[in-house]
Amino acid sequence: MLRLRLDLERTPAPTVDPVTIPVSEQHGITIAEASARSGLTIDTLRYYERIGLIDPPARDSAGRRSYHEPDLDWLAFLLRMRTTGMPIKALREYAGLRRLSTEASAVRRKQILLDHRRNIQSRMADLSACLEVLEYKISNYEQIERTLAATSPRTTRTGRGVRMTTLPTRRLGTLEVSTQGLGCMGMSEFYGVGDDTESIATIHRALELGVTLLDTADMYGPHTNERLVGRAIADRRDRVVLATKFGIVRGDDPADRSIRGDAEYVRLACDASLSRLGVDHIDLYYQHRVDPNTPIEETVGAMAELVAAGKVRHLGLSEAGPDTIRRAHAVHPITALQTEWSLWTRDLEAEIVPTCRELGIGIVAYSPLGRGFLTGRFRSADSFGEGDFRNVAQPRFAEGNLQRNLAMVDALDKLAAERGVTAGQLALAWVTHQGADVVPIPGTKRRTYLEQNVGAATLELSDADLAEIAGVVPAGAVLGERYPAAAMRGLGR
Repeated sequence: MLRLRLDLERTPAPTVDPVTIPVSEQHGITIAEASARSGLTIDTLRYYERIGLIDPPARDSAGRRSYHEPDLDWLAFLLRMRTTGMPIKALREYAGLRRLSTEASAVRRKQILLDHRRNIQSRMADLSACLEVLEYKISNYEQIERTLAATSPRTTRTGRGVRMTTLPTRRLGTLEVSTQGLGCMGMSEFYGVGDDTESIATIHRALELGVTLLDTADMYGPHTNERLVGRAIADRRDRVVLATKFGIVRGDDPADRSIRGDAEYVRLACDASLSRLGVDHIDLYYQHRVDPNTPIEETVGAMAELVAAGKVRHLGLSEAGPDTIRRAHAVHPITALQTEWSLWTRDLEAEIVPTCRELGIGIVAYSPLGRGFLTGRFRSADSFGEGDFRNVAQPRFAEGNLQRNLAMVDALDKLAAERGVTAGQLALAWVTHQGADVVPIPGTKRRTYLEQNVGAATLELSDADLAEIAGVVPAGAVLGERYPAAAMRGLGR
């Protein structure tokens, strides 16, 4: 009778804890003893025999099945293959080929094992990636548990039992908004692949937490971000201060951009944004970048007509210099200037901030976390995924600059840990404390990060705290410009 033997070497012991039963070379062991040794049930042994995975064992003088050491080696191999997912069909083919003992059958047997190894390696990679995600998510929730209790805003309950939060409010000129807004750009572009479902859930969660100011623009996507925000607020419009922008015109080539501020374009852009957003008015309408070829008086004059027509409630500028701000404000009151402001971008403090305060213009701080850098999550250029604009020609993330800038983030992280918060929360709180007329709009497309950000909105910092924070990230100490040279030229400073 042909007996099945293990190929080339014995199979390592199975993961089960088998009973140690000696095997007599002459008499063998019973099926019950083989079951105990192999970790396979008696029914499974009989089933494997019936479908040809094992040959019928010899019988002893009493007619009982008798298993020997080679049989147990083979059973251990079968158990290994089955517990790692090899299909019965493949195992049956492998067993049948072993009986042939030909060169051709050996080639095919090897291929079956190679295929199974590849499947295991693929699953291991998936499991490893899953573990990384789980560890990351768990660490986030642990951090939230440590910080939200101390920094969470005031809460109430609605009639439906949903826990709601009332953030303090601030005034941008005459426009009342939450202390912190939500930047929506990254939900559609620039920071890797988006997830509309999670993004909309993030917007809804922001409104639950008391965030009222949502920020988008027609060039994000382009156009898709306005549509996304419009869908998210369709049944919540009365809870939102909606801000969008016009002026950056994009072609089919992502790098093909121009700036328009002529009156005709202002009117067309506004109507298009209203349609994409699905609303009858925009609460805060910004010129995204100043058009060097169109007098600011013409641009703001056209924007003022939109206010008169009821399509827009308040006007804003983005990345404008002091002289432009004054000229624009002389045509129609400017409610807010949106500009980058964070621990690693402070060039506006010398002239732009004083100008806005002299004129009663609020300041909306975008990228208050330094494009995520101040959170400490990104340790190298490899940290950014496909489609992330930080991978391309961003001077502060360039080799050489990045590592030296990280030293400041590490110091910030140490200060944050001493206060029981994250580095990102400390950086956000620093921006919030720059004045009652400053509203940061950190961007995120995930609820986890949103909740961390909102946790910073009511974090109290003393004058000593602010000085210590500014000491570890001094003004002007960050290496590299915040944009590539071409983009820096378009800032209108």
